[in-house]
Amino acid sequence: MKTVAILGYGGRGRMYALLLRLFHRKQARVVAVIDNDVNKLQLAKKENKLPDNCLYDSYNTFIEGDKIADWLFVCTQDSDHYAHTLPALRKGYDILLEKPISADLKQCNEIAETATRLNRKVAVCHVLRYTYFYDKVKQIVDSGVLGDIVAIEMQENVGYWHQAHSYVRGDWRNSAQSTPMIFAKCCHDLDLATYILSSPCNTISSVGELHHFKAEKAPEGSADRCVDCKLDCPYNAATWYIKRLKKWPLLLRKYAWPMSRLVPDSTPTVRKLKKAVAEGQFGRCVYKCDNDVVDYQTVTMQFANGVQGTLTMTAFSHDCFRTIQVRGTRGMLTGNFEKNALYLNIYGKKPQKIRLPKTLGGHGGGDTGLIRAFAEGYSKTDINLSIHSHVMAYAAEASRLNNGIPVDVNKYLDEVLSQH
Repeated sequence: MKTVAILGYGGRGRMYALLLRLFHRKQARVVAVIDNDVNKLQLAKKENKLPDNCLYDSYNTFIEGDKIADWLFVCTQDSDHYAHTLPALRKGYDILLEKPISADLKQCNEIAETATRLNRKVAVCHVLRYTYFYDKVKQIVDSGVLGDIVAIEMQENVGYWHQAHSYVRGDWRNSAQSTPMIFAKCCHDLDLATYILSSPCNTISSVGELHHFKAEKAPEGSADRCVDCKLDCPYNAATWYIKRLKKWPLLLRKYAWPMSRLVPDSTPTVRKLKKAVAEGQFGRCVYKCDNDVVDYQTVTMQFANGVQGTLTMTAFSHDCFRTIQVRGTRGMLTGNFEKNALYLNIYGKKPQKIRLPKTLGGHGGGDTGLIRAFAEGYSKTDINLSIHSHVMAYAAEASRLNNGIPVDVNKYLDEVLSQH
């Protein structure tokens, strides 16, 4: 049986612990949790039935002690991954690492090189590789039924509310404090493109900007905080979070996301949400935050195998959903990830709907698939596979900041690594 220590008992760490308890009790168990929030430690103690000596409020205390688990799940903020992962690798832990690997490309490379040198495993949480949907897309592309692949087109519809929660008010709102939007939100999509095409990207270009969520777009009469605002606004936190929580079944509300992010113990109630919106960062007007990441961006890619690709990221959609089109010389594959709908269109024939299993868990079943792969001892997202999407994302951002001029991905990485 594998033993697991979880660093960061927020939304991701808590969810992985739940999936291990629900589906893989005989294969893996959580033996320790590290978090600097005492509320989350007490929650972890209760849910995982841990004694007090298996709870750590300091990462330094944990890492300086004896090695107590086979694996460390690193579920902390992007900027902390490097400082948390390297010492754990040196201590002898294998790592399940939330994406991104790090907020710094040189640090990403150092983590990968360290893991290789020490013969340690690092599985990156690019969870969409573990979904039935994208696995089927890859199977169809690899089968040759579409003929020669000419292009792949992907759309990431973030959703108006998700943009407001995570990228205007939330933890990924400011590129200096976290990462650029194309990295924070779309490294999944860039990773999927290389995975589906079985090819690295040679050249990338991008344009995009912050159009809407800024002070000059604030409606007349808007207040600094939603609780003080009288306007009818779709981003009003004073009503949106509470309405969304009430849609969840009573028995599952303690896991309700994104409301769980607002409260210290990750267990939302109406009373706790009202207090959080009145006093915390998620109750601020979306036009008066310290955000700077883009709300619309397009990326153009040229892959080593000759396939062309495009990715569009937009905040301006009602729902959160991804779509994909793979165009070949004999047919076209189209799909909507959130609807679990995939259609094969062979030219001259009737379109065929592909049957897919129903999904369970977040990210279209990707979270469940990732933890199943972990429990069963395999990985589709070894760090040496996942790191290429990070290089693509930063090269795309470099292009965006330079008026969309194409960037050679390999040369870009060499230039970054050569800097002192």
